[in-house]
Amino acid sequence: MKKLDRNKKIVMLCIILPLLFFVQYYLFKVGIVSPMVKGVNIKIIQGEYIQDIDKYVVKLGDKVVLSAGDYVKIPQYAKDPKIKFSILDNSKTVKLDGNYKKEENTVILNPLKTGYTSVAVMKNSRVLQKVTILVVDPDIKKLDVSLDKNLKYVGDKSEIDSSVEVDYKEFNNTYKVTYESSNENVLKIKNNEVEAVGVGRATIYAKSKDKVKAIRFNIVARVKAIDIDSSFDISVGQVVKLKPKIVTYPRNLKPPEIFYKFLKSKLPVQRAITFNEDGTIVGIREGSEKIIITCGKGENKHIEVVTINVKEGTLENANIRNLNLQYTIDNNRLKINLSWDILNGATNYDIYVKNELDKNPKYDLYKSITQEKFLKIPKTTITIELGENVSDISYDIYVVGRNEESTSKPSNIESIRQTIEKEENKEDNNTDKNTNIDGDKDENSGDKENVDNDMVIEEE
Repeated sequence: MKKLDRNKKIVMLCIILPLLFFVQYYLFKVGIVSPMVKGVNIKIIQGEYIQDIDKYVVKLGDKVVLSAGDYVKIPQYAKDPKIKFSILDNSKTVKLDGNYKKEENTVILNPLKTGYTSVAVMKNSRVLQKVTILVVDPDIKKLDVSLDKNLKYVGDKSEIDSSVEVDYKEFNNTYKVTYESSNENVLKIKNNEVEAVGVGRATIYAKSKDKVKAIRFNIVARVKAIDIDSSFDISVGQVVKLKPKIVTYPRNLKPPEIFYKFLKSKLPVQRAITFNEDGTIVGIREGSEKIIITCGKGENKHIEVVTINVKEGTLENANIRNLNLQYTIDNNRLKINLSWDILNGATNYDIYVKNELDKNPKYDLYKSITQEKFLKIPKTTITIELGENVSDISYDIYVVGRNEESTSKPSNIESIRQTIEKEENKEDNNTDKNTNIDGDKDENSGDKENVDNDMVIEEE
């Protein structure tokens, strides 16, 4: 009988044990019973960060991805437990934005403000692992920008290199530097390469966060040659303007400024010519002079020497210079005061006037004065009678010098353009117009107004 009871127990155990194993397997497999979790290890798997002894340091605004790691579940066949990331404080320093690329057991952490916070991996209400996060906003201490080649001439290219130093040195390489040109017609930037594409001034701005560094350039054309005749023959009194053609590379660019100077030093009374800064030459006595023409600076400097031969002049090769005009309108009369430079060799000066409002406008000789009279009083006045109904005036005037043999070239042309305001119109418009209380001239007044390559790096 005892042996039978023992056999029954063995049979019962053989039935119950598999049943118990099946029941617990089923409970774990369908998730009714949660498995034990071990080996959870929170770490950052994406983004820029500094791993300190007891915390992670991340930058404000830079998202990072947290992972729970390859934890172990016991038993292995159990359904994956529901674990989640949770913020353990109310500081609102960071925000959790869900899984990274839908990967399980990951979360995107978005820093919102500077400070400390704690993030944990939790199973139900139980904290499995937690980590401290410090959010910082590093200040840029230094921004260095350099070019491997200097930019001087159109066509030059250079690579831009930069480095950023912040108060968290581990983040130095995480700060991007952007580049911008103030004038893309002069300097054009593509990626990290800058090219000089035109003549002029431009600034490259390198920016990283709130730090800005400016590099200023003055780009000029590369001078290839100065094209001009080696000599000129002019007469005494003749005016000639030198017009050297500057050949640039690439072609047809605005050249650097042109400069003129005498090759040799002499007293003014020994000079055969005079010249202005714009290259205008006047023959003053017989002789020869050499003028140096320069364009560009340094390695880009080109020089040409031009010889000016001055021969005894004839009046027909000379012209009146510096004709000036002033005028007033009074009682329907246009009074014009004229002055000009004395022309040697002339015995008379002829004044020509053209009324542009005539049906067939042309220049007519208005007045002639002698050289003798002009030498005593180097100015003259002409008066033009205006009709009572004239509302607009439009005159052009020039002067020539002459003698018994020839006539000079014309002077510069001076013009008069004005609308005349009648007295009755002034009275009718008094309610509509101010009377220039502050002493300013009225816009219709008869008075005329004469309105007359190194790279620099700056930090802003």
